[in-house]
Amino acid sequence: MTSLYVGNLPWDAKDEDLKELFEKYGCSGAAMQRYKDSDRSKGFAIVTVGADDATKAIADLHDSDFQGRTIIVREDRGPVAKTSIQERKKKERAPRAKKEEVPSETIFVGNLPWSVDSALLATSFKDHVSADVKFGMDGRSRGYGLVEFKSVEEAKKAIEEMHETEIDGRKIVCRYSR
Repeated sequence: MTSLYVGNLPWDAKDEDLKELFEKYGCSGAAMQRYKDSDRSKGFAIVTVGADDATKAIADLHDSDFQGRTIIVREDRGPVAKTSIQERKKKERAPRAKKEEVPSETIFVGNLPWSVDSALLATSFKDHVSADVKFGMDGRSRGYGLVEFKSVEEAKKAIEEMHETEIDGRKIVCRYSR
């Protein structure tokens, strides 16, 4: 005997309907799979047919119409092992590739308070060419800005002086813009 998975079944399909469909393939049992708590159909069934008839049943009935639905028929692979949320979280992720910092005249200033605008950002960085706080489509600050300097040396000096200093009570992050 061979178990077949029959998927994409209508919610109201019955075991008897499936037995009748698989009758000519030596069907010895058909069981709609249901949720234990509500007895609602899961939309698939396990049908047991003769070992010799399984491949013929798959060939004949896969992608065929059953009660208005195109059904899927394949050999049953058995239950899938359930993983808990903790087990899924334990999966090791590949470490992110550390992007090499390429020095530039523009620095990124992050973790800005919502109250900071371009004028306040400009007053915090001396010898800058321009300072621009970025705003979203809704008009609210995105929490970061870009400050441009005349040279890479001036940008480097600004990063060294301003990284992890406070503006309006928040430690800012300064690095070369990517």
